[in-house]
Amino acid sequence: MRKIFGILAVVLLACALPGLALAAKMQVAVGVAPVASFAKKIGGELVQTTLLVPAGADAHTYEPKPSQMRALSGAALYLSCGLEFEEAWEGRLKSANPKLVFAHLDAGLKKLPMPEGHEHHDHGHAAAAAHGHDHDHKAAAAHEDHDEMDPHVWVSPAQVRQMSAAIAAAFSKADPAHASVYAANLAAFQKEIDALDAQIKALFAGVPAEKRGFLVFHPAWGYFAQDYGLTQTSIEFEGKEPSPKRLAAIVSQAKAKGARAIFVQPQMSQRTAGTIAKAVGAKLVVADPLAEDWAANLLKVAKGFREALQ
Repeated sequence: MRKIFGILAVVLLACALPGLALAAKMQVAVGVAPVASFAKKIGGELVQTTLLVPAGADAHTYEPKPSQMRALSGAALYLSCGLEFEEAWEGRLKSANPKLVFAHLDAGLKKLPMPEGHEHHDHGHAAAAAHGHDHDHKAAAAHEDHDEMDPHVWVSPAQVRQMSAAIAAAFSKADPAHASVYAANLAAFQKEIDALDAQIKALFAGVPAEKRGFLVFHPAWGYFAQDYGLTQTSIEFEGKEPSPKRLAAIVSQAKAKGARAIFVQPQMSQRTAGTIAKAVGAKLVVADPLAEDWAANLLKVAKGFREALQ
């Protein structure tokens, strides 16, 4: 009988261990997939991530679902990169989970202004206001002071290098017992970032200045352009497709600048971009700024752009 009880105890313990291991992981919430990949690089098996914006959704206007709000109740950290919905919903997320710590990964980064004529969506602010939370009103009001700054900081290896250090610092503060692990993972990840940066720089080496311009439907690649000496021209105007008059002006400008590539996100219609590409003689390059495999995606985009110049 004792032997049977002993076997049962071992079986029950074995069944419980996976759950215990999962419970032991630090719960971390993120807005977009690239940031989730950074969290996994730094946290490894020590963290469990919850992603809010699913593939195909608009990261600017996203509203967390009730099921996601419930999932966030056990999170220790939220890694924010300054997207509109993150700033507008910060108060609600903290109200749902008072222990939730927001780590603002974009703090201290040198941000670029959005292209002239681009208008950020305010859907997230309206939603926050509709819920009547004072903190959300304050967040939305504070956001208005810098709502023309480009939030797509993760498309730049240089910016991600700083963001990864901020993630490691946030993890170490929340879980000091594993600070040395986070530091080692950070060092390894930053070596990967440096290697990727060198690869992309090599791709663009020797490309003349007059061939470094590209069109983009939604201006999400400004920091990538800054890193590699490129020039981004936005097709989208005030969050909408351009009017016929503006479309003609864009085509004229693109021809004058010798644009060879048009970046278009897979989440958006390629019809207008295709029309312009045909008129200009440029190549469409599908470029997803929200792809989870961050390094492979940036390299793919860089290669697509480089091939378009040939």
